[in-house]
Amino acid sequence: MLPPKFRQFVLYVLCGGGGVALDFVLYTLLVTAGIWHHAANVAGYASGTLLSFVLNRFITFRVLDAPIRRLAAFMAFAGVGYLCSMTVLIVLVDALNGDPVMAKAASVVVVVAVQYTLNSRITFQPMGSQRKPHDKIKDV
Repeated sequence: MLPPKFRQFVLYVLCGGGGVALDFVLYTLLVTAGIWHHAANVAGYASGTLLSFVLNRFITFRVLDAPIRRLAAFMAFAGVGYLCSMTVLIVLVDALNGDPVMAKAASVVVVVAVQYTLNSRITFQPMGSQRKPHDKIKDV
């Protein structure tokens, strides 16, 4: 059996992987179709973020209360992740003339680390007398 926090991270990565896959596929399709890579990044990132919120809320953290507050926090931290993603794209594509698809792949590593830390410690923390999310995982 995996330690609860590690299991939570694995679930986060798997659920987030669905969001990342949607983001990456949509971004790649749009860039390939001639859409400016920054516009494609907005569309892909927003779509992937919404999918990731739904999956992580129900599967990883199983925290169903306060959906509006949690969505607002998740989206705010997605904004932080988006800024990280844009920074990587600006450096690798705009400044260094790198491949936009490879740059997007590199940005994912940074974004996962930043967003997991913020979401696990703030967005999906229990309110009031609720158990900690990683304690709920033991019930699976």
